[in-house]
Amino acid sequence: MYLFILGRQPELSLAELGAVFGDVETVSPQVAVVRTEQTPDIDRLGGVRKVGRVISSQPKDVNRFLLDYFQDKPAGKLTIGISQYGKGATADGGRKIGIYLKKQLGRSVRVLPNSGAEISDAAALGNKLGSTPNKVEILIVYTKNGPLIAELTGVQNLNFYTLRDRGRPKRDARNGMLPPKLAQIMINLASAGNSGRDTWLFDPFCGTGVVLQEAILMGMNAVGSDINAKMIDFSGQNLTWAAEKFHLNQQFKLSTADATTQKWTQKPNLVVSETYLGQPYASSPPLEKLNENITTCNLIIEKFLRNLHDQINLETSICIAVPAWYTSGKNWHLPMLKDIEKLGYKRLNKNLIYHRDEQIVGREILVLQKV
Repeated sequence: MYLFILGRQPELSLAELGAVFGDVETVSPQVAVVRTEQTPDIDRLGGVRKVGRVISSQPKDVNRFLLDYFQDKPAGKLTIGISQYGKGATADGGRKIGIYLKKQLGRSVRVLPNSGAEISDAAALGNKLGSTPNKVEILIVYTKNGPLIAELTGVQNLNFYTLRDRGRPKRDARNGMLPPKLAQIMINLASAGNSGRDTWLFDPFCGTGVVLQEAILMGMNAVGSDINAKMIDFSGQNLTWAAEKFHLNQQFKLSTADATTQKWTQKPNLVVSETYLGQPYASSPPLEKLNENITTCNLIIEKFLRNLHDQINLETSICIAVPAWYTSGKNWHLPMLKDIEKLGYKRLNKNLIYHRDEQIVGREILVLQKV
């Protein structure tokens, strides 16, 4: 059984875990549990900050259990971090556990300081917690049924994400910047965590190639197109950079094409894309202008889905991001979403929104199946 510390938008994290692992149990607002014996690969999960293997459920005495647990660790210096979650989790509680262990273990122990209830992701990564038996982060979740204790097996590599996002040779803020983490989540929602060298992912609005990059990093082959030839040039440079930087040999193909009329020579296994998000806004637009933007986006995405329908198999998995708008205390969504069945698709997921408070344009994530 494994414990997952969820990302900034837990509903997206839970949807990703459900797609990859099946049944997921939420044990606190930040934490979910999956009953699996296979160690999860956190590098393939965009919505998860930390993963830990559950080592005790409802111990009578947390301190005593951890003392016995650490007694069995190999000889040598111990580095320990204590993170707590759920109701009753405090920085002081973690410090007291650390002091107790340091005093009672009778060996060289370094307990990491923490200003909050948990060790930060950066501190866990910087101290290589979870990398060896003697560099340990203990995750304690206080649930209604008692404490749940896990040992960290992986932490999200922030530096790797920054490199994949900001280290690429070509970026274009005017056309939006899909976060690599969200691209990973969308790929997992479509693929259910299953991919391999025979998998072909297609992104018909590929922009600078973020989805394609994450696909080849996950072992898939990728096909991308965009109506803007400049974006295809940028994607080509970025994918070539990623292949060289990370020693990848997956195939990728790029072409300039209009997603609403394009005819594909190859049927993809997966379609994953951030579609046209319309005009970006730095401040709230007049309602008339917003309605014009919504109408334009709705028309383009509807045409794309109609064009896609007859070119894919029934088993082709689809996950797309479409725009949603948040302004003046209200929110707006694409009108076509109310009649998605008329376009020949079934929506498989509940409402999933990727949105920051300061943003006007958010992303609504759709998992679709051709019918």
